[in-house]
Order: sequence, then structure tokens, then C-alpha cells
Amino acid sequence: MRCPNLITHVTRRGDSLYHLARHYQTTVSAILALNPQINPNYMMTGTAITICPGNYLSMQNDSNISDCPDFSKDLTLLVDMREAWSQHVYWTRMLLISIAERLKDQQNVTRRLLRNPADIAEIFARYYPADTAKSIEQLLTEHLQIGAELITALRDKDSTKAQELQRQWYANADEMAEAFSEINPEYVKEEVRQMLYEHLRLTTDEVAMRLAGNYPADIDAFDKVEEEAMMMADYFTWGIIGQYPEKFR
Repeated sequence: MRCPNLITHVTRRGDSLYHLARHYQTTVSAILALNPQINPNYMMTGTAITICPGNYLSMQNDSNISDCPDFSKDLTLLVDMREAWSQHVYWTRMLLISIAERLKDQQNVTRRLLRNPADIAEIFARYYPADTAKSIEQLLTEHLQIGAELITALRDKDSTKAQELQRQWYANADEMAEAFSEINPEYVKEEVRQMLYEHLRLTTDEVAMRLAGNYPADIDAFDKVEEEAMMMADYFTWGIIGQYPEKFR
């Protein structure tokens, strides 16, 4: 079998053989031929699947086989989105530490963190109108501002204020889920909502462990925050690619 650009795809939530075949311009039968070990009716998240883009399996005897499709545009978006979301959680963590330890750099860290919504919005602005990107930036800015106030209230043991901020935080997540689902049919509102809720839950765990001085658990919690953020980044990436496949050929 001739396939110059054989790739490995690690499955994410929502993947199906049909979806993968359509995205990589191949067929379900071609994927199964390369991966006889997988169950076509149930694919576990995190499964490594070998794929030959462009359906080389069906053309292996053709001496005029063209090169595999160029996936550099997919990769650029994937890397940029992951970088932006990694910066989101890294600088949130820096602010958490600054607030928890009452460090003098809190104002500077806050200023740097609040650059992140614009960085994420810029990625979406490549594919959506400016007002859509601006709306995403505003919602993410609110998310970070509420989060900073919540960390402070928890540090100061102001439970009444913390409860109200927690309510606002989740309401903001609901608004984001609504906004993302409106711009892209690949973004299922309930899926986006659950991802954002999980992000809030994991971040809350991280805050609690830091404030409790349980630093090993704090670090473990951040690892989970980072992992989940990368899943969100990939979800947003593949949603854009699924909505605008012609921009990635």
C-alpha cells in the first residue's frame, strides 16, 4: 500500500468513523482496514487510529496517485488554539497564586491575563465577523474578572459574596455556550456548556487546594485543568474545520 503521509489521529469526544472519514477525505472501510482492532460502533476517547488521508487504499494500484492533502492549515489552527487556551490557564494560575499569597505583582499579572481573551478572539476573527469575535472576547473577559473576584472572596472567607460570584460564573458559562452554539452548528450548546462547567469545577478545585495550602493536590488539580483546557481547544478547532472545510484544503 502506498501512502506517503500516513497519520495517527487520537480520538476525541464526539468522534465517529463517519466524521473521521469525511474530514480526512477517505472512507470508513479504508480506516477499518488499517485498524482492525477498533470497534466501529464504539470508540473510546484517546484511541490512536491510523489513517491514510485521501483514500490511498482505494487507489493503491494507480501509478498517478497525487500527494496526500496538505494538513498544514489544520495544524496551524490546532497549535494556535491550544497555545491560546494554555496561556488562559497558565496566567489564571499565576493570578491565583498572586491573590492567594497576597503578592505585589497582582495588578501586573491581572493585566497580562486580560490580554488572553483578545488572543482567543483573534483566532475566531479569522473565520467569523468582527462583532462575533468581539462578543467572544467580552464573554471571556467577564469569565476571568468574575474568577479573580471569586478567588479573592474565597481567600477572605466571604461565603456570601463567593456564592453570588459562583452563580455569575456559571451564568457566564451559559452565555458562552449559547454564543458558541449560535455561530457554528458543530458547537452543540449542551456539549459546550458541560465543557465550560467542567472547566469551572476543576478550577474551583485548584483554588480550594491552593488556599488550603495543600500544594501537591493543588498541582494535581492544575494538571487536570490544563488537560481539560486542551480538550476544549481541540473541540473549538475541529468545530471550525468542520464548519469551513473548504478553508483547510
